[in-house]
Amino acid sequence: MVQAEIKSFNMKIDLRLYSDSTYVFKRIYEFDSIKNETLKGTFKLINDSLFCSGDFNFNGLIINNFIESIEEYEKYEIINSKINSNSKIDFKKFPTYTTFTFDKSKNYNHFEETAIPYDLTENDLLKIDSTLLKCLNETKYFEGMEHTNNYSKQCIATLNKKGEVQVWVNCACSGIAKDFFKYYITNTKDGGHCYFKLKINLSTNNCYDISVNGY
Repeated sequence: MVQAEIKSFNMKIDLRLYSDSTYVFKRIYEFDSIKNETLKGTFKLINDSLFCSGDFNFNGLIINNFIESIEEYEKYEIINSKINSNSKIDFKKFPTYTTFTFDKSKNYNHFEETAIPYDLTENDLLKIDSTLLKCLNETKYFEGMEHTNNYSKQCIATLNKKGEVQVWVNCACSGIAKDFFKYYITNTKDGGHCYFKLKINLSTNNCYDISVNGY
């Protein structure tokens, strides 16, 4: 019924949901097969919410052709599916972007206490791209940049108490990040301008809290 995966360096996760409400979760290591494992159990799918129990306990949400964990910033890309999912973004049009749903209980909570989740749209990603370019050209490490396509970008969006859309954007050079950036958020401590993060207020088209690794 549904096949989803995570690919990361020498490891792949394959998650399959079957029509009889069973699942098979496989973790496959390219160079160390002794670590491979297969987990099995049952699941419930209620609207877009997924609940797995058994060897692999997981609560998630199906959105934008991904199965996103409710408990942490981690996503499984849907490769094959016989069900319709809630999609506001076609990531084939935005291959350098990925989005994660804000939750106060998760790591990387960089927003005000009153912040609530906001679902980004394709128009929002276009605004992020133009504002991001403007902001980077105002930062000495990025002067003269003509586009942001050479960066992979992770976005977490919220609404503040004024009703303004605020987005935390985590960026990394695409050549480094291509294998894992769309699946989960990681923290790096160096790397210069290949790794940076900032916040963008889409309601005012301003950026702030720019942080470039190593500077």
